[in-house]
Amino acid sequence: MARRDHHDAIPSMPARATSPAESMPHTSRSAGLILVAVLLPALALTGCGDDRKAAASTPTSSTSPSASATPSPTPSPTPPSDRDGDGIPDSSDTYPDDPKNIPQQEPFVLTCYLDDDFSESQPFTILTGKDGRPDFSEVWAAKPVSCDADQISPVSPVEKTVYKTSQYDDGDISVLYEMCGEVDADDPYTKAGFAASSEQIPEINAALTLCPKHPYAKKWRQAVQRGQVDADLEAQGRLFGSGTYRVGKEIKPGTYVTHDVDGCYWERQNSSGNIIDNYFTNGARRVQVTIRSSDYAFHSENCGEWRPAG
Repeated sequence: MARRDHHDAIPSMPARATSPAESMPHTSRSAGLILVAVLLPALALTGCGDDRKAAASTPTSSTSPSASATPSPTPSPTPPSDRDGDGIPDSSDTYPDDPKNIPQQEPFVLTCYLDDDFSESQPFTILTGKDGRPDFSEVWAAKPVSCDADQISPVSPVEKTVYKTSQYDDGDISVLYEMCGEVDADDPYTKAGFAASSEQIPEINAALTLCPKHPYAKKWRQAVQRGQVDADLEAQGRLFGSGTYRVGKEIKPGTYVTHDVDGCYWERQNSSGNIIDNYFTNGARRVQVTIRSSDYAFHSENCGEWRPAG
């Protein structure tokens, strides 16, 4: 039997129409897919870049710590020191501890000697105390027998009062400062029965005004009291010493005595200078004379001090 050909055995089928897509080569579709896959990440990156640019272009408000914090108040300047409260700063206040600003003596050095031989000396700085008077407490504790000071002019109200009381006329009160510094056991003003003379009284009173708490202040006052009695007698013409005096004008008539004399001579005179009566003694414990109102003058030598008898 003759063999039949394969094409002959299977009838041919009509050809099916194909779509354009189906008609596209296989390689073109694959390339499109690859292109899409590449473009998508690129687009995503482009978007992110735009966002970053937008973020960079948008100004960001930054707040510094100093701007956000509450501003602290500016501290007030510290007022200058004013210890005495007088409204004047201590730096320009001449008397920073005295609200009344009363003038005071500048501190100065008082040189004092501590023994009778004047071989040991010590300087003391004298300051003004709260009562306006100089402070001698440190000096008094050393008990100096003598003190020296340079010229001191009165400055404070106390010193001006002291100067007026002293009856000095040279503008110098250094002697009074020296008196106030000395605590001499042999001070003549402290001797029993001592009476200050009319010249000594104002000086002692001035010293007592400058240093009223002096260790010898009580004895000084007693000497002044006794001396004041004599000063009053002298002013009345009933206390006098050597010399010639007009009776009734310079001295009063009366009975007078003197004590412990050596080589005493006296005489009563008339208006012609002639002697009415006279007396002489080499030495006596007591001498007495009566001066009459009719006498013109009375003269005496080496008789000491005449004072009323009785």
